[in-house]
Amino acid sequence: MTKLRKFFASSVMIMTVVVMSGFVAPTTKAAASAGDLIKKDGLSAVYYLGDDGKRYVFPNEATYKSWYSDFSGVVTISSDELSSYPLGGNVVVRPGTFLVKITTDPKVYAVEANGTLRWVQTEADAIALYGTNWAKRVIDVADSFFINYTIGSPLASNEVPFGVLVQKSGESNIYYYDGSNYRLVEDEVAFLANRFQFSNVLTYNNFTPSGSTLTGAEANIIKTSQ
Repeated sequence: MTKLRKFFASSVMIMTVVVMSGFVAPTTKAAASAGDLIKKDGLSAVYYLGDDGKRYVFPNEATYKSWYSDFSGVVTISSDELSSYPLGGNVVVRPGTFLVKITTDPKVYAVEANGTLRWVQTEADAIALYGTNWAKRVIDVADSFFINYTIGSPLASNEVPFGVLVQKSGESNIYYYDGSNYRLVEDEVAFLANRFQFSNVLTYNNFTPSGSTLTGAEANIIKTSQ
């Protein structure tokens, strides 16, 4: 895992917004497959194609960035094919990445699976888990998209939300918390296969590694439509 830090330091790419900007050349493809990022030739909007045959909308740039680091995987399909995929809904922020709030409520939430929100009740709790710069992780979700989320129970003090990546101080190993176990991410291949981003790794010492090692992509982790 020591190679991970060097790899991500040298491969960070600048991303713009959820719509495609002209300097990225998407891959042209005759037909899309479940799990693809898709767009219509001549249009900028990008969608996620779910395994249910529906396309899902990224409501803003931050939501897209919680799942993908750039637009390199976007494929271009025909107008007829795009219209054949009905809209399935809006993509929610990926667990273990950003904290979210709405402008009309000061509460800050961690995001868990399927858009479940867990209120981080105090600043002390936020600092304990996310560090002193925790506020930089907070993004505003428009009221119109907040209804895509479900309010769960508040996080207890020292409780770790599902989906976070953690690393102990002075160590190189990275672990994925699946709600029960802190699973070792085996290597760079497994890290990339699950589309993890090093910027989301938290320094956290209060845990014991457990569970099976994460050796490759796992569908429940990378399913963007949730």
